[in-house]
Order: sequence, then C-alpha cells, then structure tokens
Amino acid sequence: MNSLYGKLGLTLFLLLVALGLVQLQTLHRASEMYQQEVAQRLNRDLANNIVSNQSLMLGKDINSEALEHLFHQLMVINPSIELYLLDNNGKILAFSAPQGKVKLQQVALEPLRTFVHGKIRFPLLGPDPRHPGQQKVFSAAEITQQGKRVGYLYIILGGELYANAVQQIKASYILSAASGWLLGAVLVAVVLGLLVFAWLTRRLSRLSRRMSDYGQSHTDNDQLKQLSADTGDEVDKLALQFEHMAEQIDRQLEKLQKQDAARREMVANISHDLRTPLTTLQGYLETLQLKGEQLSEQERQHYIEITLSHGRQLARLVSELFELAKLDACDTVLLAEPFSLTELVQDVTHKLQLPAERRSVRLQADISSGVPLVYGDIGLMQRVLENLIENALRHTPAGGTVSVGVVSGEGAVAVRVNDSGAGIAERDLPHIFDRLYQADKSRSQSGRGAGLGLAIVRRILELHGSAIRVDSRLDEGTTFSFQLEIQSGLSEGAPVA
Repeated sequence: MNSLYGKLGLTLFLLLVALGLVQLQTLHRASEMYQQEVAQRLNRDLANNIVSNQSLMLGKDINSEALEHLFHQLMVINPSIELYLLDNNGKILAFSAPQGKVKLQQVALEPLRTFVHGKIRFPLLGPDPRHPGQQKVFSAAEITQQGKRVGYLYIILGGELYANAVQQIKASYILSAASGWLLGAVLVAVVLGLLVFAWLTRRLSRLSRRMSDYGQSHTDNDQLKQLSADTGDEVDKLALQFEHMAEQIDRQLEKLQKQDAARREMVANISHDLRTPLTTLQGYLETLQLKGEQLSEQERQHYIEITLSHGRQLARLVSELFELAKLDACDTVLLAEPFSLTELVQDVTHKLQLPAERRSVRLQADISSGVPLVYGDIGLMQRVLENLIENALRHTPAGGTVSVGVVSGEGAVAVRVNDSGAGIAERDLPHIFDRLYQADKSRSQSGRGAGLGLAIVRRILELHGSAIRVDSRLDEGTTFSFQLEIQSGLSEGAPVA
C-alpha cells in the first residue's frame, strides 16, 4: 500500500464502506418511520371509533364486561395492538396485556392531548407502558360522559408481537437484501474506481519508475537507492529523486564552474607556452632568411639547432595536450592485462640510460625479488614511468642520481622514483600535478615550463584506481610513488569513465 494507486484504492474502499453503512442505517430508520407513519395514519380514528361505539366507563367505574369483550375482539382481529384505559391524570386503569408485562403505572398525557386536539405531524410517538423509555405510534381518544372527560383510551399500534415480527422481517428480508445490494454496489464502485485511478496515475507511476531507475543508475549512494525503493509512494519518490538530482546538478554546476576557470587558466598558460617557442622559431627563421648568406656555417648550425629545439618542445607540448585530452575523454579504454612491472621498469630505465648519460646523471633500478604480476594497461604504465623518470632527469643536476625502486607489498606493488635534485618548495607541492603549472624555475635547469607530464601521470593512475604521491625537501631531492594492485579487478577492454 506504499504506492499512490494503493492509497487511493484503500481510501476509496473505506469511503464507500462508510457511505454504505450510513445509507443502510438511513434506510432502516426511514423504513421504520415510514411503517410507523402508515400505521398511525391508517388507525388514526381507531380509538375514537371504539369510544363512540363502546361504553368503557360507567360513571367513575370501569365497564369490565365491555372492556373484556373489546380486548377479546381486538386480540382476534389485530393482536399487534395494545389497549390502555387511562384516567384524567394518565393513570392506567385497565389494559389488554398479560399481567406483569406492563411496567408503567401512569402515562404522560402531552402526546395524547396533542393527538386529540393538536395539529399532528406523523409519526407522533407516545410512551410504551411495557417498555419504559421507548416510544411507539398510537391512537388516542377522550372518554366523555355527559360532556365531561372522564379518561382516555390509549392504543399502542405496534405492540410487542408486532415489534418482534418487524425485527424478523428486517433480519430475513430488508437487512439481508439491502446489505447484499450494498456489498455489490461497493465492490462494483471499488473496481471501477481502481480502473479509473490506474488510468489517471499511470503516467505518474511511469515517470516515478523512470526517475527512480535513472537515479539508481547514475549514483553510488546506497542509502538513496534504499530510500527510493522503500519510502513512500510515487510522489515521495519523485520528491526524493528531485532533491537528489537538484543536489547533483548543483554539484555539477559547481564542478563546471571550477573546470571553466581551470580551462581559462590552462588556455592562458598554453597560449604563453606555445607563444614562446613559436616566437623563437619565427625570429630565428627570419634571421636565417634575411642574413643567411652573411652568417657563418657555425652560426647557421647554431640557429638551426635552436630552432629544432624549440620545434621539438612545441611538438612535445602539443602531443601532451592531445594525450591528456584523450585520457580525459569518457570513452577512454584500458587494455588491462597481467604484466611484469619489474620487466617494464628495466626496459624503461634501459631506454633512458643514454639521455641520463648525456646529462651526467646516474640512472639505476632497485628491484626486489619475487615481485608478482600486476593488472593494468602496460602501454599507459610505460608512459607513467617515462614521464616520471624524464621529469627526474630534467631536474637533477650533473653528478646526481635517479633511482627507480619496485617493492612488493600486501596486495600491491609499490613503485618509487627518487632523484637527488634541488627539491620542490612546500608551497608548490599541492600544484605540481596541475596542468601547465610552472614551479620555481630554480628547480628547472632549462627554465622551461613544467608541461603536462605530471598531469598525464596522475590521470593514468586515476584510471587504474591508484594515486600519485610526492615527498620532497629543498636541496635534498624528490620522490614520486604509487601502487598497483595485484588483483585490480579490471576487465580487459572495459570502458572507464
């Protein structure tokens, strides 16, 4: 009954049952009053006719013979009526009922006087001597002698036998028939009402299901899923989903605003980093064009080397921009497979030995024995190692050391890239993974921009469910470290958002 449809159906059923009970009670009451009115109208002059044809009083005494004959005739003709002979004060002098049945000794005369002299509004009820506190329809007439009233004839038109018969009729016919018709009407009304409610609420139910499915498929909030499944009807679920989606929209808007600010900052940084090599390229090419014949071969080669250097820098920056854009795309796919991180580290360090020797930097690999296989994209992990080692080589002075360590831990393999360079200032540490962030140039031998290498490293590790950590001290060196789980649970070719 948590659904809106169920609540409406239950409400309709209860309302119809309550209405049916009220109608049944009204029907019984109206039927009873109708029977009383008919009986009183038909027998309105009964008491007057009896008094006119019978001498019920002889002076102040009762005409016992006439009364006995009258009681006997009425019991034969109509046993449902009861006769009471009253004096002027309403005291019961005689009655046509078994001894011990009559409980009252005196009857209130107001209803009788209204019946005899007043304007009657049927049904008019009078006291029942056999049942104190109850009232029944009656007929009444004054008994007069020589123009003086000496008493009243009071006739109850629905006596005890009649009341019992009415109750039997109600139980056997009226009540059963009315209850049967009422039950049938309630069932028909409920069925029709449920069909109407189903037709009216079908779109609301469909919308609630769609929003619930959408909310559960776009969130990891288990509490929201439980509330959406167990709390309230469709309106409550819609309100819950609306509030959650509004919160998500607010968070997304805030995230978009931050991304837009970061994008503007990145565009400004990219413009600066692209403008510098482009301007240098243009300047040296123009010099070669204008003064080519005047330059010596040595000067010409020097200008060409500088031009090529800036061209390679520009190509590297553009390549990194495309690479990072691809990693940020929602359709990035990890080609996960088991591979040896030890062999990959050895291959990368061997590949970068020559650049290290050119810089007079010692590059070494410190690998523990028995390192297990890890799961991941070997191509992307190679890019991570190359970026970290190349970054360490660029910022390590001649005579320094860059070491790559691989250690097997509990459920994961840890990689550490350590250099003996100038270190990173503490204020720069939170920002070194930001795109195109340029730290203090004293740490960079070349004085060039920091580029996108570390941002690419962080994004690749995020796709592998890992994180990059950095520890650094000025004039002592820097260490980058990360871990790869031995059982990462990545499925080969699975798309990663």
